[in-house]
Amino acid sequence: MENVLRVERHRLLTRFASLRVADPQRLRKLTGSIERQGQLMPVVAVPADDRWVLIDGYRRLAALRNLGQDLVWVDVWDRDVDEAVLLCLARGPERSWQAIEEAALIYELSRRHSLREIATALDRDVSWVSRRLSLFEVLPDDLLQAVRQGKISLWAASRILVPLARANTAHARLLLAHLEQHPLSTRELKRLYSHYQQANQVQRERLVQAPGLFLQALATREAATQAKRLAEGPEGSWCKDLAIVAQILKRLLGQVPILFAAEQAPAARKRLWQAFARMKCRFEVLEQALEEATRHDPR
Repeated sequence: MENVLRVERHRLLTRFASLRVADPQRLRKLTGSIERQGQLMPVVAVPADDRWVLIDGYRRLAALRNLGQDLVWVDVWDRDVDEAVLLCLARGPERSWQAIEEAALIYELSRRHSLREIATALDRDVSWVSRRLSLFEVLPDDLLQAVRQGKISLWAASRILVPLARANTAHARLLLAHLEQHPLSTRELKRLYSHYQQANQVQRERLVQAPGLFLQALATREAATQAKRLAEGPEGSWCKDLAIVAQILKRLLGQVPILFAAEQAPAARKRLWQAFARMKCRFEVLEQALEEATRHDPR
């Protein structure tokens, strides 16, 4: 700590408030802690004329405001704003930075500094800085605002909405509108996005317009499949697997004239025969197991 002062709350300039992610649950917890024990950690600020720009400690400031406390313990750093932001990013604040917060601050810094300068100050490589920056730049303002306000998790934003926004911004907005009203679990979002990646354009449109309905239909279909599998038992699975093998063998048979043509290279032909021999051995083992299992069956 460089120079800790007791400062009136209204004299702190919250320039970066819009870049921080809201977390009501953690704010309530911190508010309760400060109410019981007082402000144990000062916020970080730098001088700006007769006021101070708040660099780190936005949640502590919000907790003090909730408690109606006008005085704030402030660690005043004798640095300019950019230096202080870089130092906070490099060493970490009172809590781990959310990736979207890092991205937003890096975006602010990139207006005045090169990515290489930022990377050097943060002891990171340029590619890491570039990836963080792209996280901020790719999301439209309304999606960014939803993340900052805590309406959607950072995981959902970075793993689902960012790649979706790159591919189709309209679909990302439709999904966000649903998530704000009907939040989905991480597992549900993973399944939804996995199916989206494999769907055609018409299916994708339906999926983002009614993700809850899609997941419900998927669960119903899976339940029916499980019930059928249970009813059929292992005998059903055996017959189904053999049917799959039969289809594969049919496809392999059709490839024989091409793969074993006279002009085929000897080394390639040898590799193909070896693969066939291994498969044939597996069939022989299966056939032997069947004969042993049925040897004493009544005729």
